[in-house]
Amino acid sequence: MNTEYDVVVIGSGASGLMTALTAAANGQQVAILEKTPVLGGTSVVSGGSIWAPGNKYAEKAGANDDREDALNYLRRVTLGRISDDLLALYVDTINHALDFLESETALEFTANMEHPDYQPALPGARDGGRTIQVGLYDSKRLGDLRADLRPTHSTVPITKHELDEWGMDTLDRWNWTLIAERTKEHIVGMGAALVGELLEACLRHGAQVFKAMPARELIERDGRVIGVRAGEEASPVDFTARRGVVLASGGFEWNERYVKRFLGVPMVAPGSPPSNEGDGLRMAMSVGAMLGNMTEAWWGPMLDVVGDTYDGQPLHRTTSGIRTQPGSLIVNRSGKRFVNEAMNYNDFVKAMAHFDPVSYEYSNVPCWLVFDQRYRESYSVGTLTPDGLKPDWVIQADTLPELARTVGIDEAGFMDQIARFNKTSAEGVDPDFHRGETTYDRYRGDKNRQPHRNLGPVGDGPYYAVELHFGCLGTKGGPVVDANGQVLDADERPLPGLYACGNVAASIFGPAYPGAGSTLGAGMTMAYLIGRHIAAS
Repeated sequence: MNTEYDVVVIGSGASGLMTALTAAANGQQVAILEKTPVLGGTSVVSGGSIWAPGNKYAEKAGANDDREDALNYLRRVTLGRISDDLLALYVDTINHALDFLESETALEFTANMEHPDYQPALPGARDGGRTIQVGLYDSKRLGDLRADLRPTHSTVPITKHELDEWGMDTLDRWNWTLIAERTKEHIVGMGAALVGELLEACLRHGAQVFKAMPARELIERDGRVIGVRAGEEASPVDFTARRGVVLASGGFEWNERYVKRFLGVPMVAPGSPPSNEGDGLRMAMSVGAMLGNMTEAWWGPMLDVVGDTYDGQPLHRTTSGIRTQPGSLIVNRSGKRFVNEAMNYNDFVKAMAHFDPVSYEYSNVPCWLVFDQRYRESYSVGTLTPDGLKPDWVIQADTLPELARTVGIDEAGFMDQIARFNKTSAEGVDPDFHRGETTYDRYRGDKNRQPHRNLGPVGDGPYYAVELHFGCLGTKGGPVVDANGQVLDADERPLPGLYACGNVAASIFGPAYPGAGSTLGAGMTMAYLIGRHIAAS
């Protein structure tokens, strides 16, 4: 087995594969080390979107974007914590990275003209066009590696555009015959399609993939990282990297010790593959890397569907659609609403993180989505479908007071809240939290529901409640990198031979989640810069 390469990439998600592809296309010998027996990491279970301000696909569709608007928006959502140079680096690089992908893969991007930025009311935001999507991918093109593409835990072979058209939470409107035909032909969509295209291109350029090859420690010589010790602890394999080692191994959200030490909030429901245990973070710390953004993650409120597992661990499902539909509201243990339920998932969890110094507790943890019978008959909630049997994790009661008592919600506060919410929502307004007023809210709502796609009173029973858990799609803190993706030491000097991108690194977006596809966009942009820098060094 060859163990000497120009570049050794740790991780086979989109960021790792983008680094490998860029380096290999520029003449480098590349090895990709994957911890698990399957390839694709967290990227496979994502929507496969990329956030790209000023992209040509939106321009062709008639959109008018502007570089300075994009920068103003990023300055606002990052709360002034990220330098203008780094923000400009992203805005000025992302579209070059997409051009490179088009030249090296069969990816065909389209702009989602209906998907707004996550804070569309802020200066510089856009109501559509900055999020681009991928199409479908025939995984048979991977040959023997087809079976090694990580299986997705909940997605089916459809595009994001189809998901929008059919309705995220209205499964009865989906074309299941078409889905079955695609499944039979090993067609994949969204994140799996993106990873499949990247992996195929990496293989075409001669990159070698090593599955079930966990990276254990970095190898240093004379102050430079020169390789990686990987494989089984009892019989490790040393991979030499003549030009650089790239950490692209994902976040630390499944490492309970790191979560408690760094995040500082009660995050209990990670929504990524359980292999994200902070391996890259540990290795970076071991060689003296400066750390940044360690209290941040790509947040999201999650469902914990009892008995639902992925890779032997609990599967936590996202809630982007179910929080936006009429006939529902979200309350804390006091029975009170505390946020616009239709808020983007990242900022929603920031409201869950509110700490009350008087009661000395997180006042919005736990919280519950409460909905009526019409909602139950109209939308899917996790694995609960309109025509399915109610599982035990969904609480049901004949009356609202009974529901409150069963769940453990303050009954008086809850009934007062229901009365106020029903009155205002019947009028199509939410004076307390402005639900349904932004284009993002309305994008997620039920377009077939009149008079308002987001708002409606809680009507006739029976009534239902499901708990929403404090979760994330992945952490976004780790080693700080420079504009070339080089990991910096405590004195902000590059650590020779070491690079990082994706969720293992301190995010270029700091505390922000600008729009759908920001996670992949940030990781793949830095990966592109790393590959070019290594090849030119």
